[in-house]
Amino acid sequence: MATRKPSRHNQEKVLFVLMGFIIVGLIVSGYFLFVRKILPEITANKGETTEKATVETSTSAINDDMAAANEFIPQDEAQDLRIYFGAKGKDFLTSELRRVRKRNMLTAQAKQIIETLLEGPVTGTMYQLLPDNAKLRGLFFDAGMFIVDMSKEFAEIAKLGPTEEILAVYSLVNSLTELDPRARVKFLINGSEPAGEEGHIDMSMPLQRLEGLIQN
Repeated sequence: MATRKPSRHNQEKVLFVLMGFIIVGLIVSGYFLFVRKILPEITANKGETTEKATVETSTSAINDDMAAANEFIPQDEAQDLRIYFGAKGKDFLTSELRRVRKRNMLTAQAKQIIETLLEGPVTGTMYQLLPDNAKLRGLFFDAGMFIVDMSKEFAEIAKLGPTEEILAVYSLVNSLTELDPRARVKFLINGSEPAGEEGHIDMSMPLQRLEGLIQN
């Protein structure tokens, strides 16, 4: 009995099925190649780029901060302010020299002194005597007297003990009178004259420099 040869149609069908399997195999292989090798490399490169950009941004910000903190002030534009803070473990005032940009107007120099005083000391052996949230509202100079208007938080010094309150008040008075030792200082709190009976110092009266509180 003669063997029946497969028809041309069946051969084409088998070839078509084989080609289908080959194409599917290539797709699957390509997928696994992409997932296992190409995709991790893309992700790693992207991560390295992002990390590098973050590091560069952080470094730039740090450099900007350092440049601002260490701003170079030409000698002819600079002046040293003597600011008085508390001495840690001692009941007296001690001074710290702070270099700032020179101001020509007396009131501008006085404001600069108080703002520097409110920033607190840089030296570790000193401490801030004034309330952290106290602010300068205004400052005037008239007839040999500084008129200093502080925010309401400044009144919190009346709650301190007598020594602490005296040192806090005279850290400001003695710092200001570095500009003129004969000047007096008159306080306002939130635009109003403080009551004389509050605290241990009568701040309703003009105050003069007190050298006896200073020890350097």
